[in-house]
Amino acid sequence: MAATQTDYLLLDSPVARVYDIVCREPRSPYGPMMLNAVTQIGLPRRGVFMMERRGEPIVVDTTTALVLGPDDEYRVGHPSGGGDDGTVLVLPPHLVEDAIGGIEGRVGSLSPRDHLAVCLVTRALSDGDPDELEAEEATLLLLASLSRAFADPTGDAHLGPAQRLRVGQARTLLASSPASRWSLSSLAQALRCSPFHLARQFRAVTGETVSRYVLRLRLAVAVERLADGERNLAVLAVETGFAHHSHFSARFRGVFGMTPARAREILTKGKLAELRVIVNRTTRV
Repeated sequence: MAATQTDYLLLDSPVARVYDIVCREPRSPYGPMMLNAVTQIGLPRRGVFMMERRGEPIVVDTTTALVLGPDDEYRVGHPSGGGDDGTVLVLPPHLVEDAIGGIEGRVGSLSPRDHLAVCLVTRALSDGDPDELEAEEATLLLLASLSRAFADPTGDAHLGPAQRLRVGQARTLLASSPASRWSLSSLAQALRCSPFHLARQFRAVTGETVSRYVLRLRLAVAVERLADGERNLAVLAVETGFAHHSHFSARFRGVFGMTPARAREILTKGKLAELRVIVNRTTRV
């Protein structure tokens, strides 16, 4: 999607193509309009970028699942200079329609469990060298699990464009620096609005509180670091915005049902056998 983007093809089969997308675009406004040619699902794993589709701005961060249909026009901007990584599934339209009910462009919300599953599949296809059948089955299991990401659209119809824009700006600020010590007051001050109105509007648009959203962002960063083999959990906890090691471990285990060390083992060893357990586990943040 950008000049500094590298696409790594992880799986190329009649059932699916899976790409690991690494973008190192510096902070920049929207680029030129582009035309999408295939049905694809974008699953960000790190960072944040902006997409404008059909005249509507979309914040694309690690809590987002994004479907682009054939002939969708879009352009991309980068609100921060940190770059972003993601996994893209390119699939036959009938498979996407069976899984999520349509192939038209839409935006969904990834749960932490979904994010962990995306990281596991990406890591396994990158390093685990599974055979084609196993890789295809894992990709389709991931696709099936994404149905819930698009099941509950946010109910922001009663909010005006300016209010939705404010929430988008809040999400961009938080996703650009999830480890910062955010408060409603500091966030509202940055956006020049009332903390009360910001909290209410944020929940109306996203379906969750600001604190829960920040937790999901921090856990997504932690999962990526664990997938890269991070072993110092005390450092990881502080660098991802948690108060200390035990706080991080408790929140991680409460969401994923496993310790960070166990998640690191699954991710670094590409244990696709664990994928079904992950996507079927009930989690709450």
